[in-house]
Amino acid sequence: MTINYKTFFKSASNDGPAGISQGYPVPGPQSPTSEDIAGQAFFAGPDEWKTVLNTAYDFIVIGTGPTGVAFIEQTLMNNPHARILVLERGGFWLPAHYQMLPAAFQSTTGSPPTTYPWSRTTEMATTGMEMFQAGYIPVLGGRSTYWSAWCPSPGPGLMRDWPQELIDVTLKPGFWERAKAFLHVTSTNKINDGVYGSLQNQLDANLKENFRKYVPSAENAYPAPIAVANPEWKTVKFYKYSTVGTLLDRLEKQKVLASAGAGSVLTVADRCIVERLLHDDRGTVIAIETSRGTLSVGAAKIVLAMGTIPPATLLMNSFGDLLPNAGKRYTGHFMSHVTARVKRSAFKDLSALEIGALYLDGKDKAGYQYHVQASAFAVAHPADDAGTVAHECPDAAAAPSMQQLAGSEDDVVFVCATLGEVSEKNPDNWIRRNGGKDAAANITLQLTPGPEDMRLWDVLDEATYQTIRALVSSGGTPPIDYWIDSADGGGAWSSSPPDRSQIRLNIIVHEASPLWMGTDPKTSVVGTDYRPHGVNNVYVTGGSIFPTSGSWNPTLTMCGLAQDLADRLTQ
Repeated sequence: MTINYKTFFKSASNDGPAGISQGYPVPGPQSPTSEDIAGQAFFAGPDEWKTVLNTAYDFIVIGTGPTGVAFIEQTLMNNPHARILVLERGGFWLPAHYQMLPAAFQSTTGSPPTTYPWSRTTEMATTGMEMFQAGYIPVLGGRSTYWSAWCPSPGPGLMRDWPQELIDVTLKPGFWERAKAFLHVTSTNKINDGVYGSLQNQLDANLKENFRKYVPSAENAYPAPIAVANPEWKTVKFYKYSTVGTLLDRLEKQKVLASAGAGSVLTVADRCIVERLLHDDRGTVIAIETSRGTLSVGAAKIVLAMGTIPPATLLMNSFGDLLPNAGKRYTGHFMSHVTARVKRSAFKDLSALEIGALYLDGKDKAGYQYHVQASAFAVAHPADDAGTVAHECPDAAAAPSMQQLAGSEDDVVFVCATLGEVSEKNPDNWIRRNGGKDAAANITLQLTPGPEDMRLWDVLDEATYQTIRALVSSGGTPPIDYWIDSADGGGAWSSSPPDRSQIRLNIIVHEASPLWMGTDPKTSVVGTDYRPHGVNNVYVTGGSIFPTSGSWNPTLTMCGLAQDLADRLTQ
Protein backbone atom coordinates (compact mmCIF):
# COMPACT_ATOMS: atom_id res chain seq x y z
CA MET A 1 0.00 0.00 0.00
CA THR A 2 1.40 3.41 -0.98
CA ILE A 3 0.97 6.39 1.36
CA ASN A 4 1.88 9.85 0.08
CA TYR A 5 3.02 12.71 2.30
CA LYS A 6 -0.31 14.48 2.17
CA THR A 7 -2.15 11.37 3.35
CA PHE A 8 0.52 10.49 5.92
CA PHE A 9 0.37 13.84 7.71
CA LYS A 10 -3.33 14.48 7.32
CA SER A 11 -5.21 14.65 10.61
CA ALA A 12 -8.93 14.40 11.20
CA SER A 13 -10.76 16.97 9.09
CA ASN A 14 -12.23 18.62 12.20
CA ASP A 15 -10.08 17.81 15.20
CA GLY A 16 -11.32 20.60 17.41
CA PRO A 17 -14.14 23.18 17.43
CA ALA A 18 -16.03 23.66 14.18
CA GLY A 19 -13.77 24.92 11.39
CA ILE A 20 -10.44 24.24 13.20
CA SER A 21 -8.20 21.82 11.32
CA GLN A 22 -4.45 21.22 10.93
CA GLY A 23 -3.53 24.15 13.17
CA TYR A 24 -5.70 26.87 11.61
CA PRO A 25 -6.68 29.28 12.92
CA VAL A 26 -5.41 27.93 16.28
CA PRO A 27 -3.59 24.73 17.34
CA GLY A 28 -5.61 21.53 17.52
CA PRO A 29 -5.65 19.04 20.44
CA GLN A 30 -2.19 18.46 21.89
CA SER A 31 -2.49 15.40 24.12
CA PRO A 32 -3.19 12.23 22.10
CA THR A 33 -2.67 8.97 24.02
CA SER A 34 -1.61 5.63 22.61
CA GLU A 35 -5.18 4.42 23.04
CA ASP A 36 -6.47 7.49 21.15
CA ILE A 37 -4.13 6.76 18.24
CA ALA A 38 -4.83 3.03 18.09
CA GLY A 39 -8.52 3.58 18.74
CA GLN A 40 -8.97 5.94 15.81
CA ALA A 41 -7.12 3.56 13.49
CA PHE A 42 -8.56 0.22 14.54
CA PHE A 43 -11.32 0.13 17.14
CA ALA A 44 -14.99 0.98 17.47
CA GLY A 45 -15.20 4.17 19.52
CA PRO A 46 -18.32 5.65 21.14
CA ASP A 47 -19.76 6.84 17.82
CA GLU A 48 -19.10 3.50 16.09
CA TRP A 49 -20.62 1.63 19.04
CA LYS A 50 -23.99 3.02 18.04
CA THR A 51 -23.52 1.35 14.66
CA VAL A 52 -22.46 -1.89 16.35
CA LEU A 53 -25.73 -1.98 18.27
CA ASN A 54 -27.68 -1.80 15.03
CA THR A 55 -25.63 -4.24 12.94
CA ALA A 56 -26.43 -7.91 12.38
CA TYR A 57 -23.38 -10.14 12.83
CA ASP A 58 -22.65 -13.74 11.95
CA PHE A 59 -20.20 -14.17 14.82
CA ILE A 60 -19.46 -12.36 18.07
CA VAL A 61 -15.99 -13.35 19.30
CA ILE A 62 -15.08 -12.51 22.89
CA GLY A 63 -11.31 -12.17 23.32
CA THR A 64 -8.29 -11.37 21.13
CA GLY A 65 -5.83 -13.98 22.36
CA PRO A 66 -4.54 -16.91 20.26
CA THR A 67 -7.78 -18.92 20.02
CA GLY A 68 -9.91 -15.89 19.21
CA VAL A 69 -7.63 -14.70 16.46
CA ALA A 70 -7.15 -18.25 15.14
CA PHE A 71 -10.94 -18.55 14.83
CA ILE A 72 -11.27 -15.11 13.20
CA GLU A 73 -8.44 -15.66 10.75
CA GLN A 74 -9.69 -19.09 9.65
CA THR A 75 -13.31 -17.94 9.42
CA LEU A 76 -12.40 -15.04 7.13
CA MET A 77 -10.13 -17.24 5.03
CA ASN A 78 -13.11 -19.57 4.54
CA ASN A 79 -15.58 -16.73 3.99
CA PRO A 80 -14.29 -13.14 3.73
CA HIS A 81 -17.90 -11.93 3.79
CA ALA A 82 -18.47 -13.25 7.34
CA ARG A 83 -19.57 -10.39 9.59
CA ILE A 84 -17.58 -10.58 12.83
CA LEU A 85 -17.71 -8.42 15.93
CA VAL A 86 -14.85 -8.81 18.40
CA LEU A 87 -15.27 -7.77 22.04
CA GLU A 88 -12.01 -7.17 23.95
CA ARG A 89 -12.08 -6.19 27.62
CA GLY A 90 -8.72 -4.39 27.48
CA GLY A 91 -7.21 -1.66 25.38
CA PHE A 92 -4.18 -1.40 23.14
CA TRP A 93 -0.90 -1.94 24.99
CA LEU A 94 1.89 -3.66 23.01
CA PRO A 95 2.17 -3.91 19.21
CA ALA A 96 4.23 -7.11 19.45
CA HIS A 97 5.60 -9.65 21.91
CA TYR A 98 7.51 -7.74 24.57
CA GLN A 99 10.77 -9.62 23.83
CA MET A 100 10.74 -8.07 20.35
CA LEU A 101 10.70 -4.55 21.80
CA PRO A 102 13.53 -2.55 23.41
CA ALA A 103 15.06 -4.31 26.41
CA ALA A 104 13.47 -1.81 28.78
CA PHE A 105 10.14 -3.57 28.21
CA GLN A 106 11.46 -6.43 30.35
CA SER A 107 10.39 -4.21 33.24
CA THR A 108 6.73 -4.41 32.17
CA THR A 109 6.36 -8.05 33.22
CA GLY A 110 4.63 -8.89 36.47
CA SER A 111 1.67 -7.09 37.95
CA PRO A 112 0.48 -4.96 36.23
CA PRO A 113 -0.20 -5.90 33.46
CA THR A 114 -1.07 -9.23 35.06
CA THR A 115 -4.42 -9.35 36.84
CA TYR A 116 -6.09 -11.99 38.99
CA PRO A 117 -9.88 -12.00 38.42
CA TRP A 118 -10.66 -14.45 41.21
CA SER A 119 -10.21 -15.19 44.90
CA ARG A 120 -8.23 -18.14 46.24
CA THR A 121 -9.46 -20.20 49.15
CA THR A 122 -7.63 -20.02 52.44
CA GLU A 123 -6.52 -23.61 51.95
CA MET A 124 -4.97 -22.85 48.55
CA ALA A 125 -3.33 -19.60 49.62
CA THR A 126 -2.02 -20.40 53.11
CA THR A 127 -1.42 -24.14 53.45
CA GLY A 128 1.19 -26.46 52.02
CA MET A 129 3.06 -24.76 49.18
CA GLU A 130 0.63 -21.81 49.17
CA MET A 131 -0.21 -22.29 45.49
CA PHE A 132 -1.35 -19.47 43.25
CA GLN A 133 -2.76 -19.36 39.74
CA ALA A 134 -0.85 -17.50 37.02
CA GLY A 135 -2.80 -14.35 36.16
CA TYR A 136 -4.33 -12.89 33.02
CA ILE A 137 -3.25 -9.99 30.84
CA PRO A 138 -6.39 -8.02 29.90
CA VAL A 139 -5.10 -6.11 26.87
CA LEU A 140 -5.32 -6.56 23.12
CA GLY A 141 -3.60 -9.87 22.36
CA GLY A 142 -3.87 -11.09 25.94
CA ARG A 143 -1.18 -13.49 27.11
CA SER A 144 0.25 -13.80 23.60
CA THR A 145 2.14 -10.55 24.22
CA TYR A 146 4.08 -12.19 27.07
CA TRP A 147 3.91 -15.97 26.50
CA SER A 148 6.84 -18.42 26.31
CA ALA A 149 5.72 -19.60 22.82
CA TRP A 150 6.67 -23.30 23.19
CA CYS A 151 4.38 -25.28 20.85
CA PRO A 152 4.68 -29.10 21.01
CA SER A 153 2.20 -31.26 19.07
CA PRO A 154 0.70 -33.94 21.36
CA GLY A 155 -0.22 -37.25 19.83
CA PRO A 156 -3.21 -39.42 20.80
CA GLY A 157 -1.16 -41.12 23.52
CA LEU A 158 -0.86 -37.79 25.33
CA MET A 159 -4.59 -37.00 25.19
CA ARG A 160 -5.62 -39.20 28.08
CA ASP A 161 -9.40 -39.58 28.46
CA TRP A 162 -10.20 -37.17 25.61
CA PRO A 163 -13.29 -37.98 23.50
CA GLN A 164 -12.24 -40.00 20.47
CA GLU A 165 -14.06 -37.52 18.22
CA LEU A 166 -11.82 -34.74 19.48
CA ILE A 167 -8.68 -36.85 19.07
CA ASP A 168 -9.78 -37.67 15.53
CA VAL A 169 -9.92 -33.93 14.77
CA THR A 170 -6.22 -33.64 15.60
CA LEU A 171 -5.47 -36.57 13.30
CA LYS A 172 -7.00 -34.93 10.24
CA PRO A 173 -4.46 -34.26 7.47
CA GLY A 174 -3.00 -30.80 7.87
CA PHE A 175 -4.39 -30.14 11.36
CA TRP A 176 -1.02 -29.49 13.00
CA GLU A 177 0.55 -27.88 9.95
CA ARG A 178 -2.21 -25.28 9.74
CA ALA A 179 -1.99 -24.44 13.44
CA LYS A 180 1.80 -24.16 13.21
CA ALA A 181 1.51 -21.86 10.22
CA PHE A 182 -0.87 -19.60 12.12
CA LEU A 183 1.47 -19.34 15.13
CA HIS A 184 4.66 -19.21 13.00
CA VAL A 185 6.10 -22.26 14.76
CA THR A 186 9.61 -23.36 13.90
CA SER A 187 12.04 -25.79 15.54
CA THR A 188 15.11 -24.28 17.14
CA ASN A 189 17.40 -26.43 14.98
CA LYS A 190 16.01 -24.63 11.92
CA ILE A 191 16.43 -21.03 13.08
CA ASN A 192 20.12 -20.80 12.11
CA ASP A 193 20.40 -17.09 12.75
CA GLY A 194 23.93 -17.03 14.14
CA VAL A 195 22.71 -17.43 17.72
CA TYR A 196 21.03 -20.81 17.28
CA GLY A 197 23.63 -22.97 15.56
CA SER A 198 26.51 -25.19 16.68
CA LEU A 199 25.42 -25.48 20.32
CA GLN A 200 21.86 -26.30 19.27
CA ASN A 201 23.06 -29.00 16.88
CA GLN A 202 25.36 -30.63 19.44
CA LEU A 203 22.63 -30.62 22.08
CA ASP A 204 20.27 -32.23 19.57
CA ALA A 205 22.78 -34.98 18.86
CA ASN A 206 23.53 -35.61 22.54
CA LEU A 207 19.89 -35.79 23.54
CA LYS A 208 18.94 -38.04 20.66
CA GLU A 209 21.78 -40.38 21.55
CA ASN A 210 21.34 -40.34 25.32
CA PHE A 211 17.79 -39.61 26.43
CA ARG A 212 16.46 -43.17 26.65
CA LYS A 213 19.57 -44.30 28.53
CA TYR A 214 19.75 -41.36 30.92
CA VAL A 215 16.02 -40.63 31.40
CA PRO A 216 14.20 -43.96 31.86
CA SER A 217 10.77 -42.31 32.16
CA ALA A 218 11.17 -40.29 28.93
CA GLU A 219 9.25 -41.09 25.74
CA ASN A 220 10.24 -38.37 23.26
CA ALA A 221 12.96 -35.75 22.84
CA TYR A 222 13.50 -33.21 20.06
CA PRO A 223 14.49 -29.59 19.27
CA ALA A 224 12.10 -27.13 20.85
CA PRO A 225 9.21 -26.00 18.61
CA ILE A 226 8.69 -22.30 19.33
CA ALA A 227 6.39 -19.70 17.76
CA VAL A 228 9.15 -17.45 16.46
CA ALA A 229 9.35 -17.60 12.68
CA ASN A 230 8.08 -14.58 10.74
CA PRO A 231 7.98 -15.54 7.06
CA GLU A 232 6.82 -12.12 5.88
CA TRP A 233 10.12 -10.60 7.07
CA LYS A 234 12.63 -12.68 5.16
CA THR A 235 15.72 -11.44 6.99
CA VAL A 236 14.27 -11.89 10.49
CA LYS A 237 14.63 -15.44 11.80
CA PHE A 238 13.69 -15.00 15.45
CA TYR A 239 10.53 -13.00 16.05
CA LYS A 240 8.24 -14.20 18.81
CA TYR A 241 4.62 -14.30 17.76
CA SER A 242 1.75 -12.38 19.31
CA THR A 243 -1.76 -12.10 17.93
CA VAL A 244 -1.81 -8.29 17.82
CA GLY A 245 -0.20 -7.97 14.39
CA THR A 246 -2.30 -10.75 12.86
CA LEU A 247 -5.55 -9.27 14.14
CA LEU A 248 -4.82 -5.70 13.03
CA ASP A 249 -3.46 -6.84 9.66
CA ARG A 250 -6.65 -8.84 9.09
CA LEU A 251 -8.74 -5.84 10.12
CA GLU A 252 -7.01 -3.70 7.48
CA LYS A 253 -7.33 -6.44 4.84
CA GLN A 254 -11.05 -6.69 5.49
CA LYS A 255 -11.42 -2.92 5.00
CA VAL A 256 -9.83 -3.26 1.56
CA LEU A 257 -11.97 -6.26 0.66
CA ALA A 258 -15.13 -4.54 1.85
CA SER A 259 -14.39 -1.43 -0.22
CA ALA A 260 -14.14 -3.68 -3.28
CA GLY A 261 -17.31 -5.60 -2.43
CA ALA A 262 -15.25 -8.75 -1.83
CA GLY A 263 -15.67 -9.04 1.92
CA SER A 264 -17.02 -7.55 5.13
CA VAL A 265 -15.30 -5.27 7.60
CA LEU A 266 -14.01 -6.75 10.85
CA THR A 267 -15.18 -4.74 13.86
CA VAL A 268 -13.18 -4.70 17.10
CA ALA A 269 -14.63 -3.05 20.21
CA ASP A 270 -11.94 -2.55 22.85
CA ARG A 271 -12.39 -1.74 26.54
CA CYS A 272 -15.61 -3.74 26.51
CA ILE A 273 -16.09 -6.08 29.47
CA VAL A 274 -18.60 -8.88 28.88
CA GLU A 275 -20.54 -9.35 32.10
CA ARG A 276 -23.37 -11.77 31.35
CA LEU A 277 -25.09 -13.71 28.58
CA LEU A 278 -28.85 -13.18 28.68
CA HIS A 279 -30.81 -16.19 27.39
CA ASP A 280 -34.34 -17.41 26.91
CA ASP A 281 -35.71 -20.56 28.49
CA ARG A 282 -34.64 -22.70 25.52
CA GLY A 283 -30.86 -22.28 25.84
CA THR A 284 -30.46 -19.50 23.29
CA VAL A 285 -28.52 -16.35 24.18
CA ILE A 286 -30.46 -13.30 23.04
CA ALA A 287 -28.31 -10.47 24.39
CA ILE A 288 -24.91 -9.75 25.94
CA GLU A 289 -24.54 -7.41 28.89
CA THR A 290 -21.30 -5.44 28.57
CA SER A 291 -19.67 -2.48 30.25
CA ARG A 292 -20.58 -0.46 27.13
CA GLY A 293 -24.23 -1.45 27.14
CA THR A 294 -26.45 -4.39 26.25
CA LEU A 295 -25.85 -5.87 22.83
CA SER A 296 -28.55 -7.79 20.95
CA VAL A 297 -27.27 -11.09 19.57
CA GLY A 298 -29.77 -11.73 16.81
CA ALA A 299 -28.71 -14.73 14.72
CA ALA A 300 -25.02 -14.44 15.64
CA LYS A 301 -23.02 -17.34 17.03
CA ILE A 302 -21.02 -16.42 20.14
CA VAL A 303 -17.45 -17.70 20.44
CA LEU A 304 -15.82 -17.58 23.87
CA ALA A 305 -12.08 -17.07 23.32
CA MET A 306 -11.26 -15.59 26.71
CA GLY A 307 -8.69 -18.05 28.04
CA THR A 308 -9.66 -20.79 30.48
CA ILE A 309 -11.11 -19.36 33.69
CA PRO A 310 -12.98 -16.29 32.30
CA PRO A 311 -15.31 -18.34 30.05
CA ALA A 312 -16.11 -20.59 32.99
CA THR A 313 -16.89 -17.51 35.08
CA LEU A 314 -19.13 -16.11 32.34
CA LEU A 315 -21.04 -19.34 31.77
CA MET A 316 -21.50 -20.06 35.48
CA ASN A 317 -22.82 -16.54 36.05
CA SER A 318 -25.07 -16.71 32.98
CA PHE A 319 -26.47 -20.25 33.14
CA GLY A 320 -26.04 -21.27 36.79
CA ASP A 321 -27.60 -24.64 37.54
CA LEU A 322 -28.25 -25.30 33.83
CA LEU A 323 -24.54 -26.23 33.64
CA PRO A 324 -24.16 -28.19 36.90
CA ASN A 325 -20.70 -29.58 36.12
CA ALA A 326 -19.05 -26.25 35.25
CA GLY A 327 -16.05 -25.64 37.48
CA LYS A 328 -15.99 -29.13 39.00
CA ARG A 329 -12.64 -29.80 37.31
CA TYR A 330 -9.64 -27.54 37.63
CA THR A 331 -6.30 -28.75 36.32
CA GLY A 332 -3.14 -27.24 34.92
CA HIS A 333 0.62 -27.59 35.30
CA PHE A 334 2.93 -27.36 38.30
CA MET A 335 6.65 -26.90 37.70
CA SER A 336 10.23 -27.05 38.89
CA HIS A 337 13.18 -24.88 37.78
CA VAL A 338 16.81 -26.07 37.80
CA THR A 339 19.81 -24.02 36.66
CA ALA A 340 23.13 -25.76 35.98
CA ARG A 341 26.36 -25.25 34.04
CA VAL A 342 29.22 -27.19 32.47
CA LYS A 343 32.48 -26.04 30.92
CA ARG A 344 32.38 -24.91 27.28
CA SER A 345 35.00 -27.58 26.60
CA ALA A 346 32.19 -30.17 26.78
CA PHE A 347 31.20 -28.85 23.32
CA LYS A 348 33.16 -28.10 20.17
CA ASP A 349 33.80 -24.85 18.32
CA LEU A 350 31.28 -22.64 20.08
CA SER A 351 31.12 -18.97 19.15
CA ALA A 352 31.04 -16.21 21.77
CA LEU A 353 27.24 -16.21 21.91
CA GLU A 354 25.04 -19.24 21.31
CA ILE A 355 21.63 -20.39 22.54
CA GLY A 356 19.87 -23.75 22.21
CA ALA A 357 16.52 -25.19 23.31
CA LEU A 358 15.28 -28.78 23.61
CA TYR A 359 12.04 -30.49 24.62
CA LEU A 360 11.66 -33.88 26.34
CA ASP A 361 8.48 -35.55 27.55
CA GLY A 362 7.72 -38.58 29.65
CA LYS A 363 5.35 -40.26 32.10
CA ASP A 364 5.40 -41.73 35.57
CA LYS A 365 4.32 -45.31 36.24
CA ALA A 366 0.67 -44.24 36.62
CA GLY A 367 0.68 -42.61 33.19
CA TYR A 368 0.71 -38.98 34.32
CA GLN A 369 2.79 -36.73 32.09
CA TYR A 370 5.67 -34.28 32.48
CA HIS A 371 7.94 -32.45 30.08
CA VAL A 372 11.30 -30.70 30.32
CA GLN A 373 11.94 -27.38 28.57
CA ALA A 374 15.73 -27.10 28.49
CA SER A 375 17.38 -23.86 27.40
CA ALA A 376 21.16 -23.51 27.06
CA PHE A 377 23.26 -20.33 26.97
CA ALA A 378 26.92 -19.93 26.00
CA VAL A 379 27.61 -16.26 26.64
CA ALA A 380 31.28 -15.24 26.64
CA HIS A 381 30.51 -11.53 27.06
CA PRO A 382 27.39 -11.23 29.27
CA ALA A 383 27.38 -7.44 29.57
CA ASP A 384 27.80 -6.88 25.82
CA ASP A 385 25.26 -9.49 24.74
CA ALA A 386 22.57 -8.99 27.39
CA GLY A 387 20.21 -7.39 24.86
CA THR A 388 20.54 -10.24 22.36
CA VAL A 389 20.06 -12.85 25.09
CA ALA A 390 16.90 -11.08 26.25
CA HIS A 391 15.64 -10.83 22.67
CA GLU A 392 16.30 -14.46 21.64
CA CYS A 393 15.76 -16.25 24.93
CA PRO A 394 13.49 -19.27 24.29
CA ASP A 395 11.53 -18.57 27.47
CA ALA A 396 12.04 -15.25 29.22
CA ALA A 397 10.57 -16.71 32.42
CA ALA A 398 13.28 -19.41 32.40
CA ALA A 399 16.39 -17.40 31.61
CA PRO A 400 19.73 -17.11 33.41
CA SER A 401 20.24 -13.99 35.47
CA MET A 402 23.16 -11.67 34.90
CA GLN A 403 24.51 -12.88 38.24
CA GLN A 404 24.50 -16.45 36.91
CA LEU A 405 26.08 -15.49 33.57
CA ALA A 406 28.77 -13.32 35.16
CA GLY A 407 31.55 -15.71 36.06
CA SER A 408 30.20 -18.32 33.62
CA GLU A 409 31.93 -16.88 30.54
CA ASP A 410 33.76 -20.19 30.04
CA ASP A 411 30.64 -22.29 30.66
CA VAL A 412 27.36 -23.29 29.08
CA VAL A 413 24.49 -22.44 31.42
CA PHE A 414 21.32 -24.57 31.37
CA VAL A 415 17.92 -23.43 32.63
CA CYS A 416 15.33 -26.20 32.79
CA ALA A 417 11.64 -25.57 33.39
CA THR A 418 9.91 -28.90 33.94
CA LEU A 419 6.11 -29.07 33.95
CA GLY A 420 3.82 -31.79 35.24
CA GLU A 421 0.08 -32.24 34.82
CA VAL A 422 -2.37 -31.77 37.67
CA SER A 423 -4.66 -34.78 38.00
CA GLU A 424 -8.27 -34.14 37.07
CA LYS A 425 -9.39 -36.74 39.63
CA ASN A 426 -8.87 -34.57 42.71
CA PRO A 427 -12.33 -33.47 44.00
CA ASP A 428 -10.69 -30.81 46.18
CA ASN A 429 -9.74 -28.78 43.09
CA TRP A 430 -12.57 -26.63 41.77
CA ILE A 431 -13.89 -23.22 40.63
CA ARG A 432 -17.07 -21.84 42.24
CA ARG A 433 -19.13 -18.67 42.26
CA ASN A 434 -18.84 -16.68 45.47
CA GLY A 435 -21.64 -14.11 45.14
CA GLY A 436 -19.37 -11.13 44.54
CA LYS A 437 -20.73 -8.10 42.70
CA ASP A 438 -18.06 -7.99 39.97
CA ALA A 439 -19.41 -10.38 37.33
CA ALA A 440 -15.94 -10.79 35.79
CA ALA A 441 -14.26 -11.81 39.06
CA ASN A 442 -16.91 -13.29 41.38
CA ILE A 443 -15.39 -16.77 41.61
CA THR A 444 -13.18 -18.63 44.04
CA LEU A 445 -10.41 -21.05 43.05
CA GLN A 446 -9.04 -24.00 44.93
CA LEU A 447 -6.18 -26.17 43.70
CA THR A 448 -3.83 -28.08 45.97
CA PRO A 449 -1.53 -30.86 44.74
CA GLY A 450 -2.87 -34.31 45.55
CA PRO A 451 -1.08 -37.67 46.00
CA GLU A 452 -0.91 -38.35 42.25
CA ASP A 453 0.58 -34.92 41.66
CA MET A 454 3.26 -35.33 44.35
CA ARG A 455 4.32 -38.73 43.01
CA LEU A 456 4.64 -37.25 39.52
CA TRP A 457 6.55 -34.26 40.91
CA ASP A 458 9.22 -36.63 42.30
CA VAL A 459 9.61 -38.27 38.89
CA LEU A 460 9.65 -34.86 37.21
CA ASP A 461 12.47 -33.55 39.41
CA GLU A 462 14.64 -36.60 38.81
CA ALA A 463 13.98 -36.42 35.06
CA THR A 464 15.21 -32.81 35.06
CA TYR A 465 18.64 -33.76 36.42
CA GLN A 466 18.76 -36.78 34.14
CA THR A 467 17.99 -34.59 31.12
CA ILE A 468 20.85 -32.23 31.95
CA ARG A 469 23.25 -35.18 32.08
CA ALA A 470 21.93 -36.45 28.75
CA LEU A 471 22.44 -33.03 27.14
CA VAL A 472 26.05 -32.59 28.26
CA SER A 473 27.31 -36.15 27.85
CA SER A 474 29.27 -37.03 24.72
CA GLY A 475 31.71 -39.84 25.40
CA GLY A 476 31.55 -39.03 29.11
CA THR A 477 29.75 -36.75 31.55
CA PRO A 478 31.63 -33.55 32.50
CA PRO A 479 31.39 -32.06 36.02
CA ILE A 480 28.09 -30.22 36.53
CA ASP A 481 27.55 -27.25 38.83
CA TYR A 482 24.12 -26.25 40.13
CA TRP A 483 22.86 -22.84 41.16
CA ILE A 484 21.84 -22.63 44.82
CA ASP A 485 19.68 -19.67 45.82
CA SER A 486 20.56 -17.79 48.98
CA ALA A 487 18.26 -16.13 51.48
CA ASP A 488 19.36 -12.63 50.43
CA GLY A 489 18.10 -13.12 46.87
CA GLY A 490 21.48 -14.04 45.42
CA GLY A 491 23.10 -17.42 45.10
CA ALA A 492 26.21 -19.41 44.27
CA TRP A 493 27.31 -22.41 42.22
CA SER A 494 27.74 -25.78 43.89
CA SER A 495 28.63 -29.30 42.80
CA SER A 496 25.62 -30.54 44.80
CA PRO A 497 22.04 -30.14 43.50
CA PRO A 498 19.72 -27.70 45.30
CA ASP A 499 17.18 -28.81 47.84
CA ARG A 500 13.76 -29.81 46.51
CA SER A 501 12.15 -26.81 48.20
CA GLN A 502 14.33 -24.47 46.13
CA ILE A 503 13.38 -25.81 42.71
CA ARG A 504 9.66 -26.41 43.14
CA LEU A 505 7.53 -23.38 42.31
CA ASN A 506 4.17 -22.67 43.89
CA ILE A 507 2.54 -21.44 40.67
CA ILE A 508 -0.07 -23.17 38.50
CA VAL A 509 0.27 -22.41 34.78
CA HIS A 510 -1.63 -23.55 31.67
CA GLU A 511 -4.82 -23.93 33.70
CA ALA A 512 -7.42 -26.19 32.11
CA SER A 513 -10.62 -28.25 32.31
CA PRO A 514 -13.39 -26.25 34.10
CA LEU A 515 -15.61 -26.67 31.01
CA TRP A 516 -14.27 -30.05 29.93
CA MET A 517 -15.56 -31.66 26.77
CA GLY A 518 -17.42 -34.95 26.58
CA THR A 519 -20.34 -36.69 24.93
CA ASP A 520 -22.47 -37.16 28.07
CA PRO A 521 -24.02 -34.05 29.70
CA LYS A 522 -23.98 -35.89 33.03
CA THR A 523 -20.18 -36.21 33.01
CA SER A 524 -19.01 -33.15 31.08
CA VAL A 525 -19.83 -29.51 30.35
CA VAL A 526 -19.20 -28.93 26.64
CA GLY A 527 -20.14 -31.26 23.81
CA THR A 528 -17.86 -32.41 21.02
CA ASP A 529 -19.36 -29.69 18.83
CA TYR A 530 -17.80 -27.07 21.18
CA ARG A 531 -21.23 -26.04 22.55
CA PRO A 532 -22.06 -26.25 26.26
CA HIS A 533 -24.69 -28.96 26.73
CA GLY A 534 -28.16 -27.45 26.38
CA VAL A 535 -26.91 -24.13 24.97
CA ASN A 536 -27.66 -23.38 21.33
CA ASN A 537 -25.55 -20.48 20.08
CA VAL A 538 -22.44 -20.36 22.29
CA TYR A 539 -19.15 -22.10 21.44
CA VAL A 540 -16.08 -22.48 23.65
CA THR A 541 -12.40 -22.45 22.69
CA GLY A 542 -9.23 -22.77 24.75
CA GLY A 543 -7.92 -24.94 27.56
CA SER A 544 -11.17 -24.87 29.48
CA ILE A 545 -12.54 -27.66 27.26
CA PHE A 546 -9.54 -29.99 27.77
CA PRO A 547 -10.75 -33.09 29.67
CA THR A 548 -7.21 -33.56 31.00
CA SER A 549 -4.34 -31.12 30.81
CA GLY A 550 -1.50 -33.42 29.81
CA SER A 551 1.83 -31.73 30.42
CA TRP A 552 2.39 -30.20 27.00
CA ASN A 553 2.12 -26.47 26.33
CA PRO A 554 -1.49 -26.08 25.18
CA THR A 555 -1.57 -23.10 22.80
CA LEU A 556 -0.90 -24.96 19.54
CA THR A 557 -3.63 -27.50 20.29
CA MET A 558 -6.07 -24.78 21.35
CA CYS A 559 -5.51 -22.85 18.11
CA GLY A 560 -5.88 -25.97 15.98
CA LEU A 561 -9.22 -26.71 17.63
CA ALA A 562 -10.32 -23.08 17.18
CA GLN A 563 -9.54 -23.41 13.47
CA ASP A 564 -11.58 -26.62 13.40
CA LEU A 565 -14.49 -24.76 15.00
CA ALA A 566 -14.20 -22.07 12.32
CA ASP A 567 -14.40 -24.75 9.63
CA ARG A 568 -17.48 -26.30 11.20
CA LEU A 569 -19.31 -22.98 11.44
CA THR A 570 -18.37 -21.61 8.01
CA GLN A 571 -18.26 -24.62 5.71
